Amino acid sequence: MSIKESGHHFIAIFGGAVAGAEAASQLAKQGFRIVVFDQSKLPYGKIEDGLPKWHYKLRDKEEAHIDEKLDHENILFVPNTKLGRDIGFEEVLHWGFSAIILATGAWRDRPLPVEGIDSYIGKGLSYQNPFVYWYNHKHEPGYNGPSFYIHDNALIVGGGLASLDVVKIVMMETVQKALKTRGIEENMFSLEHGINKALEKHRLSLPELGLVGCTLCYRRRDIDMPLSPMAANTPELAEKARMVRKKY
Repeated sequence: MSIKESGHHFIAIFGGAVAGAEAASQLAKQGFRIVVFDQSKLPYGKIEDGLPKWHYKLRDKEEAHIDEKLDHENILFVPNTKLGRDIGFEEVLHWGFSAIILATGAWRDRPLPVEGIDSYIGKGLSYQNPFVYWYNHKHEPGYNGPSFYIHDNALIVGGGLASLDVVKIVMMETVQKALKTRGIEENMFSLEHGINKALEKHRLSLPELGLVGCTLCYRRRDIDMPLSPMAANTPELAEKARMVRKKY
C-alpha cells in the first residue's frame, strides 16, 4: 500500500538528533506517521560527532533522551541515508509525504574571514567540525573519515566552549604523544582532569617534554567569552558571570 492510499499523513524528517527527534516525537503523539532519515548509523548528530568523548556522562544522558523521543510506534528510523548523497530532494518530493522537515543541524563551520584562507584546508588549516569528528571516531575499527596530525604550537581561533574543547584536544594529544616517547602511558581521562597535575605526577613539565603548547586567539576580552550566561538581573550577578568566564 502506498503512503497516499493508507489514509494517514506521513511526514519525512531528515536528521534524527535533538531537533529531529523532538519534532518526530511531538508529531507522532498527534497521530502522524513519521519517517526519520539520518546520515549516520545512530541518530545522535553533534552529540556523538561534535561533543568530545570525555563528556561521556552528558553524551549518555542526551542520547538516552533521543532514544526515548524516537521510541514510538508511529516513528520509523532509517539510518545511513543522507539527503543529496543517497537520495535526492526531488526524489523525496515524489514519494508522497505530506510534509518534509529538514533538521540536519549546523553541519558547516563558520568560515574564517580571510580571503583565500580555505585554500589551506588540509595544509595546516582545519575547521572544528571535522576535527572533533576525527577525534571522537579515530579509534573505531575500520574508520575511514578525515585524519589529522596535531602539531605543537598550534593557533586556535575562537572564543566559545567549542574552542576550549579544541584546545583540550590539541594539548591532550600532544602531551600524550610526548609522554609515550618516554615510555609513560596516560589516558584521556587523567589528562582531561588536569594536564599539569598529570605531569607533576611524573615530575615533568611542558618545556621538559619539548612542548610549547597552543595559543587561543579571541577577538575580545577574556571576560567577554560566551562561556557562561550573562545574568542581567543585578550588577553583582553580571560580575559573577564575568569572573566565571575569566576563570575558564
